[in-house]
Amino acid sequence: MDRVVDSMASYAVGLSYNDLPKEVVARAKHLILDAVGCALGAYPSAPATIARAVAQGVRSDTPATIMVSGQKTTPDLAAFVNGSMIRYLDYNDSYTGKGTTHPSDMLAASLAAAECAHGDGKAIILGMVLGYEILCNLTDNGSMQHEPGRPRWDQSTYGAIGAAVLAARLMGLGKEQMAHAISLALSSHLSLGQIRTGQISHWKGCAVGNASRNALFCTMLAAKGMTGPNYVFEGPNGFFSARGGPFEMLPYGGKGSDFRIMTARVKPYPSGYFSQSAIEAVLELKPKIGRLGDVREIRLETFPSGFQAMGSDESRWLPDTRESADHSLPFVMAMALMEGDVKIRHYDEERFKQPEVRAVMAKIKVAVGEESVKAWPAMPLNVLHVELANGQTLTTKVAYHLGHYKRLMTDAQLERKFRPMAEEYAKLPKAQVDRLLERLRNLEQVRDIGELLALTVPSV
Repeated sequence: MDRVVDSMASYAVGLSYNDLPKEVVARAKHLILDAVGCALGAYPSAPATIARAVAQGVRSDTPATIMVSGQKTTPDLAAFVNGSMIRYLDYNDSYTGKGTTHPSDMLAASLAAAECAHGDGKAIILGMVLGYEILCNLTDNGSMQHEPGRPRWDQSTYGAIGAAVLAARLMGLGKEQMAHAISLALSSHLSLGQIRTGQISHWKGCAVGNASRNALFCTMLAAKGMTGPNYVFEGPNGFFSARGGPFEMLPYGGKGSDFRIMTARVKPYPSGYFSQSAIEAVLELKPKIGRLGDVREIRLETFPSGFQAMGSDESRWLPDTRESADHSLPFVMAMALMEGDVKIRHYDEERFKQPEVRAVMAKIKVAVGEESVKAWPAMPLNVLHVELANGQTLTTKVAYHLGHYKRLMTDAQLERKFRPMAEEYAKLPKAQVDRLLERLRNLEQVRDIGELLALTVPSV
């Protein structure tokens, strides 16, 4: 068996809920609650509406539930719709190693696999810890790094691997069947890095949801006996060849090693991860700036990943889509300065197209800073300089934004993020939100995951 596949499958079949320390269970519940909130907030979005329309009327003998609408469909389509909702607002968590990913994307696959297997809350927690462990290991070990002259594969390529592993585990597949599920998912579902380049489309928020859809489909095939290619990583035409070289899986969480879910980072603002500390820096200086017209120039020193994703392309100063705007350092910084916050409604209102907003964006310069480079990836350091018309320059720096694992959100802060998305966008009554929060906070006590999913559907 392929060494990488063997490593993943051996770890997954050997990991159980009882192996998880209390602090890991608590952290998993924290992140699951956050991801569910993000899904509720994205319910009215165009991609979610489109995805639900495609799933409409598609039935299954092992149905899974789409959040908020309550539609029953196939597990793979439920994973796609729910995954697109979790990711679309660019509000769910992030993880950085030698690459960057959004590991709570794995929740959609966990929900679908657990529901069709009649799993409970403990199964969801186990699935999430396992999904984080596989996906974030691939982030840490350099597999996501781009080799010059080779294709730049999108993070959804790696999401398909993580989702296949956790889905196979929650659906009760043995090691051999799980290996086939991984092979099927990876060999046929490589995603291009163009997904997040230039003016960004709806697919940016749906790509990992689609990876989960593919992973669930491949897992169901493997459960029925479908076999996948041998040596999907190591073979002469395998993934190592496609990416330009091999990699090794690093030690997994447990048995003396830390679980990677503990170092995921929650976002306080609905925007690309690299902007979180930049927004805080703007908000810190805003009271000292005075009138907006007094600002001559704003200079941000950031790290290469932030510059490349959110500050290097012309489209980041002239965003035409919501997806480009939430990946625009100039736009989210302008909103922080002009509005004192960055909210979902700023994208809904297409503030990124308004002349007065673009005038402020034009004053913003983004460059790679030496101090920020040295701090990354452990510290998402952004250094901000605001030059005023009177010649004064205000400077600040923010390293650990609210929600970073070194500066965790409290339960109250996380609830303040969750409630508006549940009540205003998913239209859940307040009492139902109270009950949903209670169940999420005590997820290990939920005996049937269908009970939890039903609480995301507005009561009549």
